[in-house]
Amino acid sequence: MPRAREPCCPWSDGLPPELLDIILRYLTCHADRVYFAAVCRAWRSAAHVHKALRCKLPWLLLPSPVAPSFLSLHSGATRRLYLPESVRAARLCGSHEGGWVALAFDQWRGYAAVNLCSGAKVPLPDRLRIPSSRWIDADREHPMVIRTITFSGTPSAEGCLAAAHVSSTCSIAFWRTGMDRHWIAYRGDVDHIQDIIYYKGGFHVLSNTEDVVVYTPNVINGASLVMSRTSCLIQKRDDYKPDSRLPKSFRMSRYLVESRGKLLMVLRLFRPEQRREFRIFEMNLAGAGGSEASWVELDALPGRVLLLGRGCSRAFEVSQSDRLPAGNIYYLDDTSFSLSLALSNGSTNSSTDMGVHGFRKTLDVTRHARCGIPYEFTSECCSLPMWFIP
Repeated sequence: MPRAREPCCPWSDGLPPELLDIILRYLTCHADRVYFAAVCRAWRSAAHVHKALRCKLPWLLLPSPVAPSFLSLHSGATRRLYLPESVRAARLCGSHEGGWVALAFDQWRGYAAVNLCSGAKVPLPDRLRIPSSRWIDADREHPMVIRTITFSGTPSAEGCLAAAHVSSTCSIAFWRTGMDRHWIAYRGDVDHIQDIIYYKGGFHVLSNTEDVVVYTPNVINGASLVMSRTSCLIQKRDDYKPDSRLPKSFRMSRYLVESRGKLLMVLRLFRPEQRREFRIFEMNLAGAGGSEASWVELDALPGRVLLLGRGCSRAFEVSQSDRLPAGNIYYLDDTSFSLSLALSNGSTNSSTDMGVHGFRKTLDVTRHARCGIPYEFTSECCSLPMWFIP
């Protein structure tokens, strides 16, 4: 009688630990390490033991109510992202380190901060209150539509603050943990908000005139919140021109990014059927208390890359990842987004100008389909792509 064949061990179990360690050294992307650990028990144990330096380079979330996915800049690969149905159909409004995103479950209401890694959820109000000395307005709450949300820290942590760019009777509103009913809004403080960033203990708000207003918490007592407002006296750069003087077919976007302890303003000029123009300025503080400032233009980005997106821009050192060339600017298409789409459920939003730009003043080159970033992307849930840090 033929001898019974002994069961063969899976090939993955036969790899020596030294080889597994070498493989893991090249897997700096968190998603790649998760897939590695899912192969078998031996690989899972190796991934658990291996102490690799974790790179916090964001993923690019590509929203979809049916099959959401994400793009890893480490590998250039796009993978499926398995999310609850309610999250898949939501509109993304912001992100924060540690797996957090801000979203609107019902496009223009039902706001919350959700951790896509752990499933934790922090509800956010969908009404705002405007501080007033008149008693008639003291308890009045107004409807609001949030464009973007920026957090000061982990949304679930005590004392976390958030700033929202809103469309309502006001343009900016603030929230802190414990405020369950409403946001605190400030009427007419900043017109035409371009971007918001939390920087050195305060929310810095950039306008289309390239001025900056800083909001810092003044009084925090229970569920109440009072913000102090400081305007930076910024000297206009020599070649500054207001947006109203641009041709109608041109679009200008401005972003705030923190890099190496400095505050950067990135200008992106879009001309139809022409190459994209990017300019980078660093805030130079002067005067007593740093209340006076100017924008100083940079010629290069040595050792750095920038990822641009309203409310989710980031700067990273190339030493954190050898896959990204220094000086690259990765940008999303958030210049043509119409908030009216968020008010009509079932609408789609098309991004038609995403890519990567090699920034040097002597040689500006815009590249598409490099590192896997799609040039065009259509979302059926009326949500823009967004940078996400797991």
